[in-house]
Amino acid sequence: MKPRYYSPKVGLRFHMHGCEFEVTYIYAGIVRYAAAIGGKAFRISHDRFIEMQESETLLIKNQDIEGISENGCSGKLSELSEKETRAAIRMRRYVDAAVTQLVYPTSKKHLTALIPLIAFELEDQQPPDPRTVASWIKRYFLEGRGGALLSLRHKQSGNRVLRFCPQVEILLEEAIQQVYLQPERRDSKDVQSYIVGKLSELGLLSKHSSAVKVPSLRTLQRRIKALDPYIVTLAKKGRIAADRVARAAGRAIISPSPMFLVQIDTHYLDIQLRDPDSGEVIGRPYLVCILDVYTRAVVGIYISMFPPSATTTLAAVKNMLTRLSMNLPGGVPVRIIPDNGVEFKNSAFIRLCARLGIIVTPAEVRDPNDKAHIESFFRTLTYFLVQKCSGTTFSNPSDRGEYDSRARAVSVLEKMHEYCLEWINEVYHNSIHSRTGRAPILAWEDSVKEWPSPTFDIAEIDAIARWPVQRNIHKGRLLVDGIEYFSHALATLEAMGEKRVIVLVDELNLHEVYIEHPTLPSTLILAESTNPEYTIGLTQYEHQEAKKIKAALTASDQKRLGLYCDLLARWTLFQKIQTDSEMAQRQIARLTNGKGRARSLPKIVHQLPDVLELNVVPADVPSFEPGAVSGSDDYEIMEID
Repeated sequence: MKPRYYSPKVGLRFHMHGCEFEVTYIYAGIVRYAAAIGGKAFRISHDRFIEMQESETLLIKNQDIEGISENGCSGKLSELSEKETRAAIRMRRYVDAAVTQLVYPTSKKHLTALIPLIAFELEDQQPPDPRTVASWIKRYFLEGRGGALLSLRHKQSGNRVLRFCPQVEILLEEAIQQVYLQPERRDSKDVQSYIVGKLSELGLLSKHSSAVKVPSLRTLQRRIKALDPYIVTLAKKGRIAADRVARAAGRAIISPSPMFLVQIDTHYLDIQLRDPDSGEVIGRPYLVCILDVYTRAVVGIYISMFPPSATTTLAAVKNMLTRLSMNLPGGVPVRIIPDNGVEFKNSAFIRLCARLGIIVTPAEVRDPNDKAHIESFFRTLTYFLVQKCSGTTFSNPSDRGEYDSRARAVSVLEKMHEYCLEWINEVYHNSIHSRTGRAPILAWEDSVKEWPSPTFDIAEIDAIARWPVQRNIHKGRLLVDGIEYFSHALATLEAMGEKRVIVLVDELNLHEVYIEHPTLPSTLILAESTNPEYTIGLTQYEHQEAKKIKAALTASDQKRLGLYCDLLARWTLFQKIQTDSEMAQRQIARLTNGKGRARSLPKIVHQLPDVLELNVVPADVPSFEPGAVSGSDDYEIMEID
């Protein structure tokens, strides 16, 4: 018995190694299929697709088997066009009449007499030949299809032979691969030029004539259009863009309850801001926003001049956790989809989520489908608030025209924050959402009536939303990332021998830190910076940028002074010390008559008597004669008369 197999067709679903896939494209004997979940694309040859079915490695889904025919035939209505359906029914009527009315249904003589009668009944103006009907009848018995339609073994439309000589066909495929499927902007004209140039090199073509048939521009355009879009995009824009072209938006993101799933993303606001003190334009701000998928309510917000980072994300999460105490939508979510462009490893954000039992689910890289709801919110915010403010940059230069955004800028960061909050709370939350059909604030209030949620104040969240590091205490101080902190309680811990402690750093306020007590885990010790002028209001991002500037200044000074300037200065100083030391030794030798300090002093001390004899005379008539020191090595004792 011939093994059953099913030819791949676009949309056909199958299972392989326990995973579900879908055929997405077929061309030139290559089958491209994608994972049903995620949409990742794969490629396989047509023959390999059939072999894997025969080995039962690849299993067609039952509901798809019901709609397709076996072994490459086309016999089911779902596979046939309207014209093919009429042809199949016509075939079956001729076959049924011959089988039921003739003893020998394949007899040419009998069919010749029967076919005109059937054609008259069917009003068939072009009845088939008896030999054709006989072949239909043979297929009917061979296939054993019973009441099913006969399979149509028609050939697919298109050319059956090569349009050009093999040499030109090879050049055509080579031109498509080496010319068109490149990142640069290439078209069919470039492909044609490549073919003509190669034929000229081979001596088969000149300016006026060609020894072989050359593909026309329209032929090349049809060949290029038939290429797999995935392969074209992969060659021109890379794998990420190709995967995005081949992947559908996917299943809808469903959240069963409020705060079950929230999405975080950062948006670059289309508006120029000014510094409140100097009045200078300082650029465009960043908005970090958290959206509840179930109600579409905004549950967290943070606006700053800092680009996306773990610090800005943490600020938005802290706002989300404390909003319930301000009678605003917020709380502790079950699952968070964070911003992909931010590195969260070993950050306070991850530590806070772990402590509160929040599941962090990263979105697909460069895939907006996982955060489609918040992307839609940003568009609404941009069109209905930001681009209505003075100083907006609009979406692109074409929309901006001659509008001078920097000259028209009047808002400051605090005012922009107020505008966003008021628009979200008073306008967006009270407007009917186009997808849910409800106002976000009313959907939130109705869904949380029976939903108990813990309420935290800012001090509680500030205490736990910190980045832990281990440091040693030295003289009541700690050094964390170049900033020193002090506390008298730390001096006591140091005196008790507890020098290694865990420091909790708030990435949004580096002015003060908490230290976990080594023996009392629930006790936190507050330590302040020794340089408050620098650290008050300082964030981790600002500190890192300041360190980069300082390092750049150091490198600049090093370059101006020279790479080995400090080493040469030390060497010069060392040489000066050596020279001064030699001059001092010569001075000592001159004063000690060439004997030196080390050889003269011990001998002098050795020649002095143990006891000095003094002759004391009355104080009213003092007189004395100094003894002379000879040039020899002997010294005389000075006597006082």
